[in-house]
Amino acid sequence: MNLGDGPLVRLRALIAAQFAQIAATPALPMLLFSRELNVTNAELRATFHGRLTTFHGLLATEIRTAQEAGVLRGDMPANDAAVLLTSLVQGVAIRWALGARDFDLRAEGLRLFDVQCRLLAAEGK
Repeated sequence: MNLGDGPLVRLRALIAAQFAQIAATPALPMLLFSRELNVTNAELRATFHGRLTTFHGLLATEIRTAQEAGVLRGDMPANDAAVLLTSLVQGVAIRWALGARDFDLRAEGLRLFDVQCRLLAAEGK
């Protein structure tokens, strides 16, 4: 799949930025499951939720643009595809954190992003 310079390049950049932030802040994946975030600190939880919501919105916007351009299949709601990509980031980050950071987070994440894009590609793309 040729990414060119359109919405898939922007999607990839958004995903790469998330992996870069996680690699720069290795405690981040474990913080998501912390008691403080989930039980005792509503303000921190609201901050994380807001950032996740913003990230989700950016992904959904680029996915819609890719669907309108005929690059990604249009039979899946953009919000659902954004959830899949967000889950990809979270899943790879958790695997990296639990596995003693024994692989290149960014490289593995972007490899799987490329796989996901091939699965979401419009027919003939």
